[in-house]
Amino acid sequence: MTPTIKPIGVGDLKVVKQKLVRYAGGEVSHIENVLPREERMRVHRTLLQVEQTEEQELQSETESLRDVQSTERFEVQTETQRTAKSDTSFSAGLDLTASYGPVSLSASAKFASSNSKEESDKHSNKYAKDVTSRALERMVERTRTQRTSRRLEELREKNLHGLDNRESAEGFSGIYLWVDKFYRNKVVDYGKRLFYEFIVPEPAAFYLFAMFENAKTKDLPPEPIAPTSAEGLPLVPSDIGRDTYLTFLSQYGVEGAEPPPPEQLVIAKTFSRELASDFWAMSSDELKIPKGYTADFGSYLVWYTWSIGDDSPGLSAPLQIGRNRIEIGEYPSGLLFHGESDLVPFSATGYGIKTFALNVEASCTLMPDAYARWQLQIFDAVMAAYRRARSDYDDKVAASQLDGIAQLGKSPALNRQIEREELKRACIYLWSLEALGGGNGVSADPNATPPANYPNLDAGASKAMAEKAAFFEQAFEWQNLAYEFLPYFWGRKSTWADRQTIACTDPLFEQFLKAGAARVLVPVKPSQTERVLFYQMSGTIWSGGEIPALSPADDPEAMLYNAYILEMEGVPDSPDIDREEAIDESDETTWMSKVPTTLVWLHGGSELPDHEKK
Repeated sequence: MTPTIKPIGVGDLKVVKQKLVRYAGGEVSHIENVLPREERMRVHRTLLQVEQTEEQELQSETESLRDVQSTERFEVQTETQRTAKSDTSFSAGLDLTASYGPVSLSASAKFASSNSKEESDKHSNKYAKDVTSRALERMVERTRTQRTSRRLEELREKNLHGLDNRESAEGFSGIYLWVDKFYRNKVVDYGKRLFYEFIVPEPAAFYLFAMFENAKTKDLPPEPIAPTSAEGLPLVPSDIGRDTYLTFLSQYGVEGAEPPPPEQLVIAKTFSRELASDFWAMSSDELKIPKGYTADFGSYLVWYTWSIGDDSPGLSAPLQIGRNRIEIGEYPSGLLFHGESDLVPFSATGYGIKTFALNVEASCTLMPDAYARWQLQIFDAVMAAYRRARSDYDDKVAASQLDGIAQLGKSPALNRQIEREELKRACIYLWSLEALGGGNGVSADPNATPPANYPNLDAGASKAMAEKAAFFEQAFEWQNLAYEFLPYFWGRKSTWADRQTIACTDPLFEQFLKAGAARVLVPVKPSQTERVLFYQMSGTIWSGGEIPALSPADDPEAMLYNAYILEMEGVPDSPDIDREEAIDESDETTWMSKVPTTLVWLHGGSELPDHEKK
C-alpha cells in the first residue's frame, strides 16, 4: 500500500536553538497589605466530606392482660366414735382395653371394704373452689431496617502564611510576582531537506490514556459489578431465592447471613395429667407456633385411664385443640388448623377420668411476609457489601488518578522527549498506514507457567520488524521535528472539558496535553531521499543495491520526485545535528524570548516593581 501523504517539497532546514538565560519576576500575581502593629495569619484548608445515612424502623407492640381469681370455701366436719369393730374385705377388678385406629383405651375398676368390731363413724364435708386464671400476652414485633452509606472523601491541603508587623509603626505590603523564563534564540541553517507535513489529531491521546490507565489499574482490586438479576436488571429483594442467595453472598463476600427459613416445620407437644377429682378442667398455651409460620394440619395420639363404681357419674373427657374436638368414642382422623400464627390453644374438661396423655404434632407453613423479610435481609447485606467494595474501589481509583495527574509533569528535557516520541509514532502510522506493534519478534507461551513462559525471540518476525525499524528510523531526521500545537477545539468535542482542566508546570508540555491537533514538519535525511521517494511510489522498502529509477517517465508525480532527487543530489547529511550551538550575547542574529511559568516569587520590599527603572 502506497502512502497517501506526499512530500510538500524541498526547503532549507533551519532550526531555532535556545539557551536559557535567566528567570525574572514578571507581572504581579498578588499583594498582601499589612497595617502598622498588625499581624496577619492565613490558613487555607480544603476538606470535602460526603456522608449519606438512611435509616428506617417499624415497630408494633400488642399487650393483653387478663386476671381472674375466685375463692370459695365451705367446711362441715362431724366425728363419732364407737367401740364396735368388724372386718370384712372385698376386692373386685375390671380391666378393659380397646383400640381404634391410633387411639388406645384402658379402663380399670376396683373396690375394697374393711369393717371391724371397733365402729368408727366419721363424717367430713369440705367444699373448696379455687379458680385462678391469669394470662399475660405480649407480642412485640420490631422490624428495623438500617442502611448506612458513609463515604468520606477528603482532600486536605493546609497552607499557613503569616505576616508579623507588630513591632513596626509603618505598614508594608507583600508583593508576589509571576516568574518568567528568558531564552536567547538563534537560527541555525542545516541546508536543504525534503519535507513532509503531517496533521496529527490529539497528539497526547495515547500518553494521557497510558498515564491514567496505568494509575487506575496499579494495585487496584477488580471493579465491583453492581448486583443484577438473572435477566441483567438491577437486583431487587424478590430476586433473592433459596437457590441463588449463596451465589450473591460469595460474590460480594457477605458473612454471617441467615439461611432461608424452611417452607414447612413440624412441631410436637405432649400433654399429660393425673386427675385427683372426678370433675376437672384445664388449659394450656404451650403449643407455640414459630414466628413467621402458620399451623395448617396435624395428628394426635391420646390415652385415657378411668375407674367405674356404683356411684360413678360416668365418663367424659372432651379435648379441644384449636377448633378440633376429641371425645371418648369420637376420634377425628386428623387435626385441621386455621392459620394460627402464635399458638394453638389446648383445653380439656370432664369427669370420671383418672389420667390422660396426649401427643400432638402440628405441620406449619412459612408465611409469605416472613420469607419476604428474609429476602430483604439478604438483599440489604449484599447491597451493603457492594457499596463498601464500590466505595473502596472509587477511593483507590481517585487516589491513583491524583498520582497520574501528579506524574504528568516532568523536567522540560524529558517533556520534549515525550512530545517527539508521540509525534514520531503518529507520523510513522499516518505515512505507512501500518499499525505499529504487530510483529515485534518476541513471543511467550500463554499456557506455560514460570519459568517456562519467558519471552522467546522469533527469528522470522524479528527480521521483518528489523527491516521496517531500520528504514523508518534512518530515513527521517526525527530529532529535527518542527511542530506546533493547535487548540483543543480541533479534537473530539467529548474531550474538550477534560483537556481544559489539565495543568502542568511546563507551559509547552501543557499545550501538548491540551492540543486538539499538532502540525508537524519532518525532514528527510538527504542520503535517504531517493529511498523514501521509492517507497512513496511503490509502498516497498528497498533493501539494498542501486535504487531503480522512478517510472514511468511521463507520470507527473514521478517527474516531480525525480526533480526532488536531482535537487538533493550531493547534499551531505549533517554530522551532528544535536550538537550544542554557541549562542553568544554579542551575536546580533540572536534574540530573546520570554516564556511564562506558573511559579510565584515574593518580591523584596513594598514598592511595586518598575521594569524600566535603572
